[in-house]
Amino acid sequence: METLQFQIFVFSITVYGGIIIGLIYDIYRAVKGVHRSKGLITSLWDILFLLLTLLIAVWAIFSSNYGDLRVYVFIGFMVGFFLYEKIISRIAVAFFSYLLETMRGMVKRGSRLIVIPLRFIWYFFVRPFYIIKDFFSKKLTNAKKKATLPKKLLRDARKYYKLIIKREKHKQDA
Repeated sequence: METLQFQIFVFSITVYGGIIIGLIYDIYRAVKGVHRSKGLITSLWDILFLLLTLLIAVWAIFSSNYGDLRVYVFIGFMVGFFLYEKIISRIAVAFFSYLLETMRGMVKRGSRLIVIPLRFIWYFFVRPFYIIKDFFSKKLTNAKKKATLPKKLLRDARKYYKLIIKREKHKQDA
């Protein structure tokens, strides 16, 4: 038989477990609100939330009363979650949303700090080579066209040589 003091201890641990589960739920809601993902990613976030909730519940139950399940253990989880939702939840969701938006802004600014030097390198070191390559490729294309012109003339001359010779012979005979 468990003492009343031990039962109060177990109940308080499960209330704390419910509060922690509420906190993780608010983090989960803030992340889902910021990212607005769909499909498989949402399912993965749901599974991750459920696994974390399960781990916290198992930790609270095994650390407080060695895995002995009683009705007051479940009531403690519900009371903790309810207290968290009624007292702290709005503040926590606003805080986590602000935190995630701030982190997103910092990542954007940080990526700009990385992109600016890369653009500098591109415009001053790489881009001139592309401009030179395009210039010479156009010149090379024109040169190739001009180089093939004598070949075409020779081919056409060979093709029409007999016809030209026959006409000249025909004119000389007449």
